[in-house]
Amino acid sequence: MKKHTPVMVEEVLEGLNVREGGRYIDATFGLGGHSGEIVRLGGDVLGIDVDPETQAVHGNFRDIERIAREHGFDQVDGILFDLGVSSHQLDTPERGFSFRYPHALLDLRMNPEQGAPASEYIKKLSEEELYEILATFGEEKLARTIAHALVGARRVRPLTSVGDVARVVVEVVRNSKETTATLARVFQAIRIAVNDELGALKEGLRGAQRLLTSGGRLAVLSYHSLEDRVVKREIGRLGLWAVTKRPMRPSIQEQQENPRSRSAKLRIAEKL
Repeated sequence: MKKHTPVMVEEVLEGLNVREGGRYIDATFGLGGHSGEIVRLGGDVLGIDVDPETQAVHGNFRDIERIAREHGFDQVDGILFDLGVSSHQLDTPERGFSFRYPHALLDLRMNPEQGAPASEYIKKLSEEELYEILATFGEEKLARTIAHALVGARRVRPLTSVGDVARVVVEVVRNSKETTATLARVFQAIRIAVNDELGALKEGLRGAQRLLTSGGRLAVLSYHSLEDRVVKREIGRLGLWAVTKRPMRPSIQEQQENPRSRSAKLRIAEKL
């Protein structure tokens, strides 16, 4: 796996109040960028990741409380969630996360060893269910038209590859200026549905609240408005103090140096 640059690393470290001897959980370990910086400052880290290709404790962060307790992290000083898809996942064609690789199988699972790939998942959905997924998880204005087109296309032949879905979307959009953004929203929506990402996020945040010590910090990096709204709502419901009233954004310099950071929003909360 190639080295990558963690997003908003200084803001995360400051938000978590990382200190020597503190105990932290990185609930989305990925390539270990944030965890490495926490360790460099003297923190003790439990890394968790749903992707079996990572060098972390493998598991879905919806089970963070159970996983943490099994590894002796009953009470911790800080927990980080870096949501979305990792650079490694996007850059691995066979995972099917990016429409840049049209010949890849339509998989989109965070853990390819569990559940059904997206190609099997969307094959079973009705047109109305597809519409709801695209409209809700992709906030796609052409959701109804695209859902209808996908159902029509799969009657002719199964939608098994990334390109199969992308071609249907391109045919609907017919506008080069909007094509890339629409494809991104469609693939995001299907990915969120296949992995039940928002359901897992809610459960993970609730488990995190129970693991934090008094004064412990929660840091959440999100990359689209759906995630950010869930995080904001759950912070309130869980009785955490919102250290950041509004999400922090990466600096202009970081956005230029690390394009993945451009849509990032960071919220910090504290357990009182």
